[in-house]
Amino acid sequence: MDVNPEIRERILAAAAQLFEQSGRKELPTVDSVRKLSRTSMNDASAVMREWRRLQIVSASATVVSVPERVSQASAAALSTLWTEAQELANESLNVAQAAWDAERAEAEKLRVELSSAFETQGAELEALKGKLAEAEGRAAAAAAAAESERVELLKQVAVLTDTAHTATARVQEIEKRAEDLKAALSAAQAAEGRVTAELEAERSLHGKTRESLTALTTELVTVKARAEAQAAVQSEQAERFKRVEAELIQVRESAAAAREEAAQLRGQAEALKAQQAQLLEAITVRDGERPTPKGGKK
Repeated sequence: MDVNPEIRERILAAAAQLFEQSGRKELPTVDSVRKLSRTSMNDASAVMREWRRLQIVSASATVVSVPERVSQASAAALSTLWTEAQELANESLNVAQAAWDAERAEAEKLRVELSSAFETQGAELEALKGKLAEAEGRAAAAAAAAESERVELLKQVAVLTDTAHTATARVQEIEKRAEDLKAALSAAQAAEGRVTAELEAERSLHGKTRESLTALTTELVTVKARAEAQAAVQSEQAERFKRVEAELIQVRESAAAAREEAAQLRGQAEALKAQQAQLLEAITVRDGERPTPKGGKK
């Protein structure tokens, strides 16, 4: 299996570091090397097989040189030389067999380590899947809560909009009523002016009537002889005076009622103006507190 040279170097460096940390007493596991080098399990296991084989061969290899016994046997008989050669061959074979057994044991140990590492990695993967599912659940719950809050806010905005429309219609109605009351007040003031003018005219007429009565009284005192002749005229004048007095009283009562009605109309107009001002102030405050929709105006 071809492994990227940079990854190979990281794995070899991690293996050497862990081997040194153990005092060169035990070979590091594949999983520990994988975690330290931050590589995949396949790359770590491939490079570690090669690294362990090198460690076993270097530990079990013997330097083949001409033994002292062979040098001494060179002068002996051929049978003795052959015997020594067989012994050396057997020793080399034993060394190779021991190396093979050690490599096979190491391979079995590596297989067990790989199996354990894969199981550990599988457990870690399942744990990560659980955490991912939990995070996705929290995210879905948060999204649902945000959507619910958005819908609620939209409902509140709709309610506030309807309230504002209702208040606007009410203000328009109050303004129209105020205009009607203003017109009624103007009409009442005009009527009051006319009644006042009529009252002044009646007062003037009453004054003239009094002057006439004074003149008649003077004439009655001074001219007693004409009293009988003018009795009918005086009686008529008295009746007229009574009628004028009664009309004057009626006019005064009408004028007082008109002034009272005008005062009531002015009071109603002032109350409507105050109510209109309060409504406008409440609408202004509510518009100021209303959240501004995204991309829109208040």
